[in-house]
Amino acid sequence: MGTKKKIAIVTALLSALGLGGYTVVKTSNYGGVEENLHMVVEVIDGDTFKVEGDDESPLEKTVVSDDLSQTGQVSVRILNIAAPDKGECYFEESRDALKELIEGKEVKLRKDVSGVDKFGRLLRHVFLPSGMEDEDDLLVAQYMVENGFAKAIPVVPDFEYKRYLAQMENKAIAGELGVWGNCEELPKYFGDVTDIQVEDSECVIKGNISTENPTKFYFLPNCAPYSQIKIDAERGERYFCSEEEAEEAGFTKSATCNSKY
Repeated sequence: MGTKKKIAIVTALLSALGLGGYTVVKTSNYGGVEENLHMVVEVIDGDTFKVEGDDESPLEKTVVSDDLSQTGQVSVRILNIAAPDKGECYFEESRDALKELIEGKEVKLRKDVSGVDKFGRLLRHVFLPSGMEDEDDLLVAQYMVENGFAKAIPVVPDFEYKRYLAQMENKAIAGELGVWGNCEELPKYFGDVTDIQVEDSECVIKGNISTENPTKFYFLPNCAPYSQIKIDAERGERYFCSEEEAEEAGFTKSATCNSKY
């Protein structure tokens, strides 16, 4: 399925910690930055790209270090996701997916709380305009996460899409999309699967593997230890959308569960 078709499907569905390769070092308001459209001139990897600045753009005046002022191209780091780094599994696929999606196109940038990171990159939520009055713009982070090209990484204090991206990640894991179905060794930031609230996703059954023996149990939201169960994708643990799906994967219902979900 081509990217344009995927985008159409995705848009129809739309209604500091140092994680994920960036550390917040400055909070600032760049005024009109969020009101402008910016041309993407280069995609670096699955979560970083460059936009073209101009004399009218506040981006042009963003100070990125003690002795360097941003001119020309400006680096942007997509908030709340982490893509594979160079040399890691699925790096090329992730980079190429973002390149096909936004390179050579204009995007909207929206600030959350943070301003720039320690590398001088703008930290922004990124949207690809739909071009249609009756369709929402595409949240680029959603596209990358729900297709398995990136992992949802909530970073203090930018939490606007935390739960929403967690939902998308769990669907990608359940469908074994992208990294989740093609990498024997997961990239650096993909080992800990984002936990979610029960009401945030249809696929909330937790498949857990005992650390003492290879026994596999699945836990429903009404199971006593559900909130304490953490999912480790590197060990083969995952979320399921139904009990039948969990059982087909070799997991047995935990005795702590008292009813059918």
